Amino acid sequence: MNKITVDPVSMTATVQAGATWKEALEAAEEKGFIIGSMPSSFPAGTIGAWLGTNGMGIGSYKYGSAKDNVLSIEAVLPDGTVINTGYRNMGSYYSGYNLNQFFAGSEGTLCLFASATFRIYPKGTVKPVAYEFLNCLSEADPVIQGIIANASVTPLHISWSDENHFRNQHRARVHAPDVKNILLVTYQGDEKHIALEEAAVEELVARAGGRATAPEVGEHEWEERCYEFRARKAGVGEIPAEVIIPAKRWGSFVPVCYKGFDDMKMELGGIIGEVVDDNTVLWMPYYFKDDESMLGMTAFAFNFYLGDRAAEYGGRTTGFGIFFAWNLDNVHDPNTVALMREFKTFEDPHDVMNPGHVTCGMSRFGVNLSHGIMSMMSTVMQMAKKLLPPNTTFADNIERFEYNRLEEEKEEDRKHVLGRGYE
Repeated sequence: MNKITVDPVSMTATVQAGATWKEALEAAEEKGFIIGSMPSSFPAGTIGAWLGTNGMGIGSYKYGSAKDNVLSIEAVLPDGTVINTGYRNMGSYYSGYNLNQFFAGSEGTLCLFASATFRIYPKGTVKPVAYEFLNCLSEADPVIQGIIANASVTPLHISWSDENHFRNQHRARVHAPDVKNILLVTYQGDEKHIALEEAAVEELVARAGGRATAPEVGEHEWEERCYEFRARKAGVGEIPAEVIIPAKRWGSFVPVCYKGFDDMKMELGGIIGEVVDDNTVLWMPYYFKDDESMLGMTAFAFNFYLGDRAAEYGGRTTGFGIFFAWNLDNVHDPNTVALMREFKTFEDPHDVMNPGHVTCGMSRFGVNLSHGIMSMMSTVMQMAKKLLPPNTTFADNIERFEYNRLEEEKEEDRKHVLGRGYE
């Protein structure tokens, strides 16, 4: 299920659901095109999985989410019926209900994806530039708001990483630039147009007290864009708490993230995220957790905590997997939730498609993770986490494992002089 067909004439790519986004991107690039948006996990993330979440990711600021680039989906319904939701060579305008939008984001609860046809775009030049802010991450707020307000500046991607992100990579002996807080703006298109966009952003950065870094910093961060959690090399778990909030409230949410780490006694990994569109920003502050102990599971309380804080800012958690499906009742009004559940019941009356996800209900293990049960668990888990000692897994593992000279020592051990044995 990984065949890929790129049609440069119609500017489309038809990709089977088991292919990875990296494979699809490389197939498009061979013919001078790019796919509009893809997950940060694109080397391993598959087409069907990300489309099933209606994901937002790399390229979403310019080209929209997963569903915005889909022309048609070959879908298999719960009863085995195969349908095509659109057209492979043009948009679904004035053609009845838009089933592309309907099935994207269903997270496997309404159908299986067999293949999808996407729009592709001329690649042009891709130029990542990293802008540094020495004092704090919040200093980047005027730049983000300025880009959003400028009708002529539409980068391919806008993301940020705070100083903890880079400091912890250094502590884990992972190569990373020696920088503080970074706003990575990646331009794409004609070089003359990029120059105009870049000049406008540099003016915003200068007014905010930031500066452009050396070109290799931006290039490094762009090349490593799908490996945000490199500090895991120290032998720890790294989990992001993903939430989205209105873009206009970006600056005021920065201290909320830092306070959350303190309140929940978390071991701060870093604060990263991206601008999804002019209205939406995605936060992915991540923490270290102990994967060798059952107590490590209590770290997930931070995800519940940050979801609650995002709701206070008009946002919410992302995704409705089995542990977060109960949030459907929190983010929609009762009539909307009832209609979604009716859709699910009609399409999948025997509840065989990914039970327990999105619309909540009975899991495949026979446990009903309802809104009431999960809401109580969230509260209890957060209370318990606050009573436990602070997390120190990352600091402890750095002392347990020494990676800084491991490869060099292996090479030195292999050197020998005949007659003297190994040195």
